[in-house]
Amino acid sequence: MIRISAHSSRELQAVILATKNVDRELRAQIRKHTRQMILPEWQRATAEHAATRLEHRVLAQTARAAVSDQNVTLKAAQIGRALQGGLKPSELWWAVEFGADGKRLDYTGRRGSRTFPVKNRRTTQQLRPRNQRGYVFHPAAAAIIPRLASLWTQTAARTIHEAFEGK
Repeated sequence: MIRISAHSSRELQAVILATKNVDRELRAQIRKHTRQMILPEWQRATAEHAATRLEHRVLAQTARAAVSDQNVTLKAAQIGRALQGGLKPSELWWAVEFGADGKRLDYTGRRGSRTFPVKNRRTTQQLRPRNQRGYVFHPAAAAIIPRLASLWTQTAARTIHEAFEGK
């Protein structure tokens, strides 16, 4: 999870304070407009960082954004519904995001009463090599967070300004 501290940015502090001090209907409009601006940017960023078809299906196509009065939450792979083929993004997102070790597995298989050796089974062939910094979500979030903070600030200021002008 990547967090931004509002203590280091006067603009973000102003947005949070402004949304606390306006009426409920205007706060709802700010949240709605902010989500409309942020969601396409977040989906575009995750799609740009996804290189494989599996990454697109699990992370990029499930990218969502939630906006509250206090924060913006970027999500991916939080859907519980299984994709075609049975993979549930909410359960196996970590393997797609961080990769896996290229281990080969040796074991003894059994079919009925007959046993047979299985050598060098590659169980993680479809995944990228292990990377602690991630491949899609974390790089996309690091690249897009300054833009999203700017959009949130501008959207809140514009919505409040339009409300004061009576539009």
